[in-house]
Amino acid sequence: MEAEKLITVTGRGNIHIVPDVTRLEVELASLFKSYDTAYQMAEANLKDIGEVMTKCGLSKTLPKTVHFSIDKSFHSVYKNGHYTGEEEFDGYKLSQKVQINLGMDNVLLTKVVRGLGENLTDVEINIGYTVKDPRPHQLKMIERAVKDATEKAKIMAAAAGCSLGLVKTIDYSEHEIHIYSQARNITEPCEAAVCTEASLDITPEDLVGGEDVTVTWYLSNNVNK
Repeated sequence: MEAEKLITVTGRGNIHIVPDVTRLEVELASLFKSYDTAYQMAEANLKDIGEVMTKCGLSKTLPKTVHFSIDKSFHSVYKNGHYTGEEEFDGYKLSQKVQINLGMDNVLLTKVVRGLGENLTDVEINIGYTVKDPRPHQLKMIERAVKDATEKAKIMAAAAGCSLGLVKTIDYSEHEIHIYSQARNITEPCEAAVCTEASLDITPEDLVGGEDVTVTWYLSNNVNK
């Protein structure tokens, strides 16, 4: 029995996307002697962030906690420059990450960043850009990936004296896409507190996204088919 004549090609669909969301990732980390104190600070941080939102005319529900942990922290013990194999307890490390999505409004961005710097301690603010709804962009990338695979397959088949037949399989792994680009990192609350509209006047570049799709066709030896 003659083996099937097949060709398998992976296509890549890339697109450039204009961002429509300014994303703030607010990271807070502190060390405390007790778990209860660390937890109380976590609640206070969220309350302070909520108050900043209110002062900026935004909803308190806008900030979303994307990471929260309180873990025991230790340090290694050394004597005469050599590690003793022992660990000493430092306390409880609080780690929080809160995400705030804003529109493309530099005035509002400045108010929020300054408010966070004025009201929070041990805070780091990452400013980046993304899109509100990535789904339409993902579908366009998939479409382009299939077209790219088809164009490549036609060229390779013709070079081998064949033509493409029917599609046998299309392989695509559904997954969540992350269309994001970081623009600035503010590492100290004092820096955030003195930010101005001019210092945060960032013109973001287009975001780049891409998807891969693998397609398998039957091949025909008759290039006229």
